[in-house]
Amino acid sequence: MERPLADQTGQGLSAAGPANGSPPLTAAQFALLSQLTRWLPAPAIISRRRRRFLFLALAAPGFFAVFGTPLHHSLIAMVLGFLLFGAAVAFRLRTEPVFERAEAADLWPSPERLHPSPKESPRA
Repeated sequence: MERPLADQTGQGLSAAGPANGSPPLTAAQFALLSQLTRWLPAPAIISRRRRRFLFLALAAPGFFAVFGTPLHHSLIAMVLGFLLFGAAVAFRLRTEPVFERAEAADLWPSPERLHPSPKESPRA
């Protein structure tokens, strides 16, 4: 048996959004979603897998600064690396629930709608 998802308030979520009929996105979440879609390219945030790649791209400079700099060479570079990596993690934790709720509410276009499959040619 499948358990329903729980949002941050502990209320259950169905696949279509909250069970009590309230809007799936609050006004603040909708504003964040519109800002993100304005700043980030659509192909990078259209699917969950691509958002994971975006997270890895944002986390890579901090990761390399932490593990590529020995402690005795540059403590400042290592601290900046931790800050960059932490910023990437915070970005992912803040934005991924908003994208998932937008997808559940059908506010977010699916990859199939943006890139329709090519039609079969009559010669095929």
